[in-house]
Amino acid sequence: MALDHAIIMGGGMAGLLSAAGLAEQFEQVTIIDRDELRTEGPEALAPRRGVPQGGVVHRLLALGETTMEELLPGLREELLAAGCQEWLRDSQDDIQEPGTLALTRPVLEGVIRRRVLALPAVTARQGAVGGLLTDDEGHRVTGVTVRGGDGGELHGDLVVDAAGRSSRAAGWVEGLGAERPRALSTRVHVAYTCQRLRLREDALPSGLQHVVVPASEALPLTVELEPAGNGEHILSVSGTSRNLPPTDLAGLRELVARLRDQRLFAALEGAEPVGDPAAAKAAGSHRLRWEEVVDAPEGLVHVGDAAAAFTPLYAQGMTMAAVGAATLRDAVRDGDLAAGFAVQYHRDLAARLDPAWESAVARDAQIPGAELDLEPQRR
Repeated sequence: MALDHAIIMGGGMAGLLSAAGLAEQFEQVTIIDRDELRTEGPEALAPRRGVPQGGVVHRLLALGETTMEELLPGLREELLAAGCQEWLRDSQDDIQEPGTLALTRPVLEGVIRRRVLALPAVTARQGAVGGLLTDDEGHRVTGVTVRGGDGGELHGDLVVDAAGRSSRAAGWVEGLGAERPRALSTRVHVAYTCQRLRLREDALPSGLQHVVVPASEALPLTVELEPAGNGEHILSVSGTSRNLPPTDLAGLRELVARLRDQRLFAALEGAEPVGDPAAAKAAGSHRLRWEEVVDAPEGLVHVGDAAAAFTPLYAQGMTMAAVGAATLRDAVRDGDLAAGFAVQYHRDLAARLDPAWESAVARDAQIPGAELDLEPQRR
């Protein structure tokens, strides 16, 4: 049975991929985002305001690649046509098995956005969600209020919270009289600075695509050089425990000189910078236990960073956004959004998130000075 209307709060990776999954079952899917979601011209594949971390290094795990391909068949070929390149890396484990594409976040998101917004059922609307609409009892979410753009109210059968770490849904749900979800978090204080580069043709030895200089006691920053597609590489410098990398090109060059790593120094000789350095920070991992909130209103579900956000060191964010979107697609396939749908979806999602979450927390715990709040009381 086809459903009528799904509303997605947020047009990033989680929102776009959720729209792809829901378009199979809903007559209409509306994505609401503060940004204009462009699909044509150079801005379509460029960093956008709503993704401030878009300019730093992003990687897909193998699970993310396969799940996105299931949601959008042919995506891999489109990404290669857009300039992404093959990148074969050693496998680490089932959870952290690396993907096989070198890419940037803006290109990946731009190609997916173009595919998703071309689906007949999917449209994008510019604006900000100001709150939830509910039935008279407050037991079922029936839509959202929209600020900016055309404003007003938007009504639907299902509202998907893909608003990322900045989601306000926990407070809205609590305001409806439901229990606030239990929050788990780690704080390891990650900071990145990344610079896109064009290397000279013979900069790296044959067969070498990736150079890593691990953090040391003398210099607590990890430096990596890796392919980014479109004939470019990206130099990334990351620190944890409030060890901050330089944020300008001169500082990055000085840091590389201090490393005395001959592979890296030789590779960067004569490199031409592309644009300015990009910087981003993240406190750590954060998860809301929506599956425990048995009195949460029906008609509202959460996906991507709005459900679980991961320390970016482990490349899990975009992959688990895809996993969440696929979980949601599976949940609506029978066309039944009756009582209990939201709780069951969140339980199914939790089971798929658990291995990645446990891996991230275990690795965060090994970082000096890590702060772990894994069993806090509900607030």
